[in-house]
Amino acid sequence: MVSALSGARVLVTGASGCIGGRLVERLVLECGAKVRAFVRRAMTAPIGRLPIEVRVGDVLDPYAVTNSVEGCTVVFNCVRSSGPDPVLRRAVDVDGAGHVMDAARRAGARVVHVSSVRVYDRQIDGLFDESTPAVPRGWDPSSDDKLEAEQVALARGAQYGVPVVVIQPGIVYGPNTHYALEMLSDLRTGRVILVNGGVGICNVVYVDDAVTALLLAATNDRAHGERFLISGPEHPTWAQFVGAFEAMLGVHRTVSLSECDALRLCQRSSGSRSLVSKALRGIQSDPRLRKAVAARWIATRVLPSSFVDALRAALSARDHSETAQDHSETDDQLPIKAVSPWVVKNRAREARVSIEKAHRILGYTPVFTLSHGMDLTAEWARSVGLIPEGPPGPVGTTPTHDRSSSTQNGTPWR
Repeated sequence: MVSALSGARVLVTGASGCIGGRLVERLVLECGAKVRAFVRRAMTAPIGRLPIEVRVGDVLDPYAVTNSVEGCTVVFNCVRSSGPDPVLRRAVDVDGAGHVMDAARRAGARVVHVSSVRVYDRQIDGLFDESTPAVPRGWDPSSDDKLEAEQVALARGAQYGVPVVVIQPGIVYGPNTHYALEMLSDLRTGRVILVNGGVGICNVVYVDDAVTALLLAATNDRAHGERFLISGPEHPTWAQFVGAFEAMLGVHRTVSLSECDALRLCQRSSGSRSLVSKALRGIQSDPRLRKAVAARWIATRVLPSSFVDALRAALSARDHSETAQDHSETDDQLPIKAVSPWVVKNRAREARVSIEKAHRILGYTPVFTLSHGMDLTAEWARSVGLIPEGPPGPVGTTPTHDRSSSTQNGTPWR
């Protein structure tokens, strides 16, 4: 895996994201590849410190994509759509995948396309694999987009003769991942729903295990035209997963709701979310409002540095005080974080992902247990000030790997 990419020119789209960023690090430090990072805006950290080439552009611009792929032998498409606009999200996922495939045909490159476990209509219990039916159309637009994107990638790969592999990770967690940031934020400001007490299976995968699957896919000729589900070595419940983040913060802020009650909460909160969305659309469509918001944004950034430093210190002291006060206590006054109906259904399911195909063809074997991965995540969160300072220690059960095993799937996250 390492020697096959040594000296190879590779492109990583979405290189500023959690998966793409960690992939860039390992391609450079572990594989010795010549990495070109394709990002929407210029960046300074964390991968900006590495000896890589950075191209600024958008996957919606076919010319920018073509120019970035030129000269590359492998393209890792790690772009992740976001934002409130469903039309734009679909364009990024689906049209972007098409532009990557078109550019790969011209360059003669192979493609590793990152999708998601969300494309499957998982059953209530038991194992599911790559033969499981796709999600119902219209149930979750984001899942529909991911499914359509991988279908575009595979169809054009077959049409053009471009080697393409689709990797479908479960919930990716770890340092600087979207899910870790979101979960820590939710638990600091509210209570998180555990559907049916959190007995559902969350099918998580530590970021380095996910990256290992991408590297294996890029160097295995037997994988062309295939899809691979990727998960960790265990099947933790939602109660265990969320509980690890609670332990980092020293709080107990989960609330158990039945699936029906959680769905009712979603329905009640959808109205307020709709109002926020309408307000944002109103600002975007009115030049005067946009100008006023921009002026306010600028004003907040021209204050004296001494004032800003004092404000940060005050906020930090307040946050630590609140954390200490709430230590190991349930705060019934905090709002319950409503989620979408799709998320409620997902958290209720006890189906476990099968990674047998990835193991058999790619040789994929995940090594990061939940305990080990959460310990590394806690170290990172503490180092960037997301959780209280204190003596580092396990956030769950005793890890089955010693700390040195964090390099088994590549260099340490730091």
